[in-house]
Amino acid sequence: MFKPTGFRLNMLLIAALAAAALPVAGCGSSGGSNSSSIKQQSYADDGLLGRTSSYPRIPGRHMTLTYDNDAKLMSTSIQNLNGVAGSRVVFNGADAYVTVTLKPGLDAQQRQTVENQATTVLRFNFPRYNVHVSTVGGR
Repeated sequence: MFKPTGFRLNMLLIAALAAAALPVAGCGSSGGSNSSSIKQQSYADDGLLGRTSSYPRIPGRHMTLTYDNDAKLMSTSIQNLNGVAGSRVVFNGADAYVTVTLKPGLDAQQRQTVENQATTVLRFNFPRYNVHVSTVGGR
């Protein structure tokens, strides 16, 4: 059986400490400069982390959809609200005028509730427009 002597025990301990220190030695930076040849990537603040050209159908931050597409999206976003039978959207620059057609049989309080809900949904989902909502029908 092998029994380390004092000298051999000291050498074994020094070798173990040196082996433990080797992985840490390459992690530091000397004088604040990066000695690595790898350059840091930076991406535009668009939430896509440089994948913009990978997904060409994703609209960019400063791109807008057409009025036709926005009108369809606005109508779709409010069609499932309780009391909505249909809608019509007209644009005038940054103003969107939405006329909501209500289902028959709604009283004044229900009409006002539907109008408020439609206004909230449209203003939240389309912040680039000044949304004006009016209602017809429902009586």
